[in-house]
Amino acid sequence: MNGKSTAISGEAPSHLSEWLPVVLWGAVMFTLSTSAFSAANTSRIIDPILAWLIPGISPVSLNVAHALIRKCAHFTEYGVLYWLLAHGPLAHRPYLAFAICVAYACLDETHQIFVPGRTASPYDVALDSTGAAFGGFLTSAVNELS
Repeated sequence: MNGKSTAISGEAPSHLSEWLPVVLWGAVMFTLSTSAFSAANTSRIIDPILAWLIPGISPVSLNVAHALIRKCAHFTEYGVLYWLLAHGPLAHRPYLAFAICVAYACLDETHQIFVPGRTASPYDVALDSTGAAFGGFLTSAVNELS
């Protein structure tokens, strides 16, 4: 060791600022896991929009569409989390980025055990993990094209 810091020696230091988007997105995801974003509350926004977009939609179809939108949100949230990790602090560590996404999904579902109006589900962990894996697939595909 020559005593120089990594910034002076030209090596790429691991900046805390690389983690900022990940931490902010994690905070958004945590907020989406609160009672404010329970199915009962999101139905007040999503259902009228769906009824306007699809006049005459049956109540059963409305419930199915609402559930699908909520599940797509899970998938997308974790795809974004993976992308932020893979393009930020874990740029060359895709497996670690994926593992962090799965760990966060487990923590998120555990958190929901204690939130009124929310339920924890291992199926949501699987869906979240699938979203992260798809984020990895897209990242690889885009990198392959460039």
